[in-house]
Amino acid sequence: MDLMVRKYSEEDNDEVNKLLYKTFGYEVDKQKDNKAHEFVGIYDSKVVGYFILNEMTDIVRNLKIYHLDYVCVDEDYRGRGFAKVMMEYAIKYAHDTGACRIDLTSGNKRIAAHKLYLGLGFEKRDTSVFRKETL
Repeated sequence: MDLMVRKYSEEDNDEVNKLLYKTFGYEVDKQKDNKAHEFVGIYDSKVVGYFILNEMTDIVRNLKIYHLDYVCVDEDYRGRGFAKVMMEYAIKYAHDTGACRIDLTSGNKRIAAHKLYLGLGFEKRDTSVFRKETL
C-alpha cells in the first residue's frame, strides 16, 4: 500500500497532535488560519505524516508563495520514502494553485532532509535564518 496525501480534516486532529508533539513538542492550535494549507500522509488508515504550506504574498512582485513548515513523518514509518511523496505533493499543490515558489528552513543537522530537498530541486540559499521570539 502506498502513502496517500490529502488535506487535513478535523477528524485527523488527535493523530496529528500526537505526531507533532512527538516530533516538535507542539500541538495544533484549535484556531485555524485560512492561509495555512494543512496536509496529512495516510498509510494503512493511520496518519503517519503531516506538513503545512503557509500561503504568503511577495508584495513587491505580487506573487503567491508558500512557506513549507512542520514537515514530519512518524519515526516508526521513516525510511519508506513517505517524506518524498509528501514533498512531491506539496510541489504539485503549489504549482496547481499558482504559487511561484516554496521556501523552507531546515536545521543544519538534518542531513537526510537536505539530501531530499536538493534531490527534489530545492536550492540551498546563501543565508542564515534569524529569529526573535516576542511572546
